[in-house]
Amino acid sequence: YFLQQIKEFQAGLYADNAKHLQHTEEYIATENFVEYKIIIQPVIESGVTGYIFAMTSLQPVDEAIAVVQQFYPYFLGFTLLCVIVLAFIFSKWLAKPLISINRITGQIANLDFTEKLPVRSEDEIGQLSQNVNDLSSRIEAYIDQLKQDLDKEKQLENTRKEFIAGVSHELKTPLAVMKSCLSILKDGIAAKKREHYFQAMEDEIERMDLLVVNMLDLAKFESGTYKPEMAPFEIDKVITDVCRSLAEQIQEKNFSITLRVLSQMVIGNKGLISRVITNFLSNAIRHTENGHAIIIAVNGNDQTAEISIENQGNPISEEDKKKIWDQFYRVEARTSKAGTGLGLSISKEILELHHAIYGVENTKDGVRFFFSLPVQP
Repeated sequence: YFLQQIKEFQAGLYADNAKHLQHTEEYIATENFVEYKIIIQPVIESGVTGYIFAMTSLQPVDEAIAVVQQFYPYFLGFTLLCVIVLAFIFSKWLAKPLISINRITGQIANLDFTEKLPVRSEDEIGQLSQNVNDLSSRIEAYIDQLKQDLDKEKQLENTRKEFIAGVSHELKTPLAVMKSCLSILKDGIAAKKREHYFQAMEDEIERMDLLVVNMLDLAKFESGTYKPEMAPFEIDKVITDVCRSLAEQIQEKNFSITLRVLSQMVIGNKGLISRVITNFLSNAIRHTENGHAIIIAVNGNDQTAEISIENQGNPISEEDKKKIWDQFYRVEARTSKAGTGLGLSISKEILELHHAIYGVENTKDGVRFFFSLPVQP
């Protein structure tokens, strides 16, 4: 059949109306129910045209196509099954981090920041997880800060109320005394004691003036804007000056003061530290009975110096030691003693401005107040 096709092609070349091929030609012929593909390609060499004649049977191809068509449903079913399995696996892989993100964001919405998302990749899911973690941390920090601010505001409000109540109480007593004295003087009762009542009113006015000055100073120290100037000074000379200024009060009571003072150059604000020592010593004098003693000591090393004032007397309870630095707070056993109730509060604020370690403790014979200052190198 191949040779027959060649002969027919050659016969056509010599026909009267023969058309020579210029390009490769392909066509299909059928013989005995078998399809053949015939390819004819012209070749020109030395001006002479020749032809390459090729033929191949399409039966193997047809048989292969028939087999493929026969098993096509099975291939389609298998392929569909593989697609479903892969889609399920991929959806699980993709949905798992999304489910975790949804769960964690739900916890964040309920203000639960205990759990964080795992970041296992650097793709979009990993970046989203990292961003959710960062958002959770920031919200948690902001909420914690807000809680602290609210607690601080509540504390300030309570302090403000206590302060107003304390001021009202402290001012009420001298005003009542002066009102009583004025009534007595106005009615002419006890005319011989006019000087006594005038002196009583003068004392109450001085007490009110001291109270107002202390309140203004306390507000200044608590404002957070006051920055005391720090400089080296001799702590022993400050203690000596304070003892000299309180000599009259010391002489009124029959007790002794023992100085165990080292000559130390400390760093701080001399005026403010002098005020702290004055408050501590005045407090010790006020609560020391006749015949007892007060010990003022300075102990130090190359870095810090500790100043302490110890008085013999009744110890302070643990509950009172926590509140003794509060404004207008007085220990019950000592409420009869004179004082504005602001001395220790002012001392506390001054020492905190110096970043000093301070405190009060019970000793074998009484109570000891102490604080420390850095030593000049």
